[in-house]
Amino acid sequence: MGDSVKRSVAILTAKFVVLAPICLVVWLLFLPVYAHILGHAAAGIFHYGLGYEILEVKIRAAGFLNTDTSLTYRLADREVTMPGLGHLVGNVAPFVALVLATPRMRLRRMLGVIGIGVALIFISHLVTLVIRPMVRGPVEMARTPLTTAVGFFSITLPFLLWIVLAYWGQLMAFLGEGPVKEANSEPPGP
Repeated sequence: MGDSVKRSVAILTAKFVVLAPICLVVWLLFLPVYAHILGHAAAGIFHYGLGYEILEVKIRAAGFLNTDTSLTYRLADREVTMPGLGHLVGNVAPFVALVLATPRMRLRRMLGVIGIGVALIFISHLVTLVIRPMVRGPVEMARTPLTTAVGFFSITLPFLLWIVLAYWGQLMAFLGEGPVKEANSEPPGP
């Protein structure tokens, strides 16, 4: 490995080590708002797509920096709670930290990568919330092997998205789709 590559990796690592805790704290403070949006989006799918009658979506922010935030759906005959929502959606912070730490990325491109990545991570969170009751029965938030596998995918998704979105030009060059471009000079997409 050349000295410039070692230096780039060291700088990326140092920036990530500094930015990750900052992004995590900001994300955890924002978590109740995100949980509200996510909970209502899932409730819409439950109601319109699966026919469940969701009367209310409740978010309870709790724990140090909202880490024990829970999501509760009130149905006509019961309430179903998903505790520890912060564990499910905590993967946004490392993704944002990785993008912010990526060297030589222009602001506009950085914001685009963050926007696309967070939207895809949101979809993975939504799928995780919706798949649980489909596997276990009407709006039951228990874990199963399928939901655990989806959860593990969701955990690794930020790192996969960062590699693909932040290094799109280099990936295409590596795959033989064109000449090597300057790092991060090409927007993600076709």
